[in-house]
Amino acid sequence: MEQDLIARVIEYADAKQLPETPTDLGIGGLALLRSRTPTPLTNTLYRPLLCVGLQGRKQTQFGNRIVDYGAGESLIVCVDLPTLSHVVDASPERPYVGFAIGIDLAILRELQIELEFDVDAREKDGAVASGAAGHHVRDAMCRLFDLIDRPPVERRVLAPLLVKEIHFRMLMEEHGGILRRLSRPDSRISRISRAIGKLRRDYAQPISVHELAELASMSLSSFHEHFKAITATTPIQFQKDIRLFAARQKLMAGAVSVASVAFEVGYESPTQFSREYSRKFGHPPSIERDISQRSEVA
Repeated sequence: MEQDLIARVIEYADAKQLPETPTDLGIGGLALLRSRTPTPLTNTLYRPLLCVGLQGRKQTQFGNRIVDYGAGESLIVCVDLPTLSHVVDASPERPYVGFAIGIDLAILRELQIELEFDVDAREKDGAVASGAAGHHVRDAMCRLFDLIDRPPVERRVLAPLLVKEIHFRMLMEEHGGILRRLSRPDSRISRISRAIGKLRRDYAQPISVHELAELASMSLSSFHEHFKAITATTPIQFQKDIRLFAARQKLMAGAVSVASVAFEVGYESPTQFSREYSRKFGHPPSIERDISQRSEVA
């Protein structure tokens, strides 16, 4: 059955000529990645998500941590997280194939109320967990994908039910403790997540770490400790990464002026912006802009 699913996913991706990058399928927030070759290590901004590997293998790095997952395994990312990631096992004969779906915090909180499960306070801080994906998780992802060719009324009714089932199944996985902690508003990861949410929303504004610590209901020293334990970086560096990812999106969307983009994302000096952008992405922002403009002409 699993091989049939993989074959159907590859056939669908080929028929739709999907790019070899994650693609939203427009059903329950389900995204598909199919890649026929290993990919270079790429700066990626993960949103909170649940991933299931069907074939091949993928690797993610953040700080000095390396997490990988592949066929029959799943990855949980609980907060927005700047990472380096790449497909490490793929070939034309056996492409990498995987699904991902965004984490819906409202669903997690609803399930927490319904299930009233305990959270082990001894569990360490962390934003990412990986492990075996049980049959029920893979089956629910498969059924969500299969809705893609069903009538709209079926998709409207069944997709939300399957998304909730996927959240439930991942909560109950052996490595689902990280989700169970996220489901509790008073957990450390939930409090750090609130601070990360503010950094995402107000990335172009000057940062106040004291304000972030207050938002997380932590002392300044405790906030620094747990923020780094969860994200493998500091609040200041996290904001800088968010600004650079936002700038890249603007440049890829066709922004004409590098200097204007620098100011829009919160930099006071275009020179500093260009230097940090080059350090992050390996080329100056003008290259991104020029590629975008050439694509528009083509």
